[in-house]
Amino acid sequence: MAKHVSADQVEVARNVDLIDYLERKGEPLKREGRYYRHQVHDSLVIKDQMYVWNSRDEKGAGVINFAKMFYGMSLPEAVLDLNAQGYKEIDNLQEQKPKEPYQYPSHYEVNDKRKAKNYLTNERKIHPKIVNWLDNKGLIAQDKLGNVVFKWSQQGEVVGADRQGTSPMKDGRMFKGIDRNSHGSAGFSVNIGKPNSIYLFESPIDALSYWSIKKEMLQDTRLVSMSGLKRQTMIDEIKRMGKEGHKVKQITFCTDNDKAGREFANKYHKLITNNLSAVDFSKKKDWSEEVIQNSNTKVQRYLDRTVDNSRV
Repeated sequence: MAKHVSADQVEVARNVDLIDYLERKGEPLKREGRYYRHQVHDSLVIKDQMYVWNSRDEKGAGVINFAKMFYGMSLPEAVLDLNAQGYKEIDNLQEQKPKEPYQYPSHYEVNDKRKAKNYLTNERKIHPKIVNWLDNKGLIAQDKLGNVVFKWSQQGEVVGADRQGTSPMKDGRMFKGIDRNSHGSAGFSVNIGKPNSIYLFESPIDALSYWSIKKEMLQDTRLVSMSGLKRQTMIDEIKRMGKEGHKVKQITFCTDNDKAGREFANKYHKLITNNLSAVDFSKKKDWSEEVIQNSNTKVQRYLDRTVDNSRV
């Protein structure tokens, strides 16, 4: 095992194109606009030389860092591996290009929101009153492709958006994406009353599912989607509450009931002192699955009662 590499070798490695490296490694990547998504680890998204692995709370930049994170290589191992195959080099002019400010593409919206509303209420079992409220507040929309758009609104300005497909793509998967140049640490959020607490979720659908289940219990709170497991989104949301004059009395972690979600929630729950935090995991994998299960159970009970009452 090599222990030392030269500065020249490090420079060669640093300039290797990350996508070319992964494709030649045999990693299954699929292009989604300007992003690439790993087809096995679907929360791993790559753009240029940057990567975010939401389910593992990993993010960074540079092919060397990626090789160390993803393949468990040491620095010398990563550098030698990147020197070995004559990989494509990155376009340094593109790398240095500053990020464009986000501009919400309102021209992609359509007036007819029936497909989006039908998907949210009938397939995802979000309460119809919640869906209509979001529509009236301008927090959701439908685009020309039939996707549901969840707008990231802050002080009346849209700073990003999630897009959720309403019908399967050719490969059977449902489209999920985040608009290009969306604010990196913002997310979809909803205020219920005058918020003095924050509930954190991994997706807009999870947040709305939770609201549908516990709508009678939620008062004076803000539901926030991190679009994954993003520590910085949590931090920035606490700061934003303070700037808006809302004192945060409690933070509740409602992440997925899987290894990554539990580790993230328990980690920061322990770090937040003075009993200012709590965890609330779904009995299912996530809150979306739970609201669907609850809805199916209610339908079955209704059918059972109907059959019983019809007996002679």
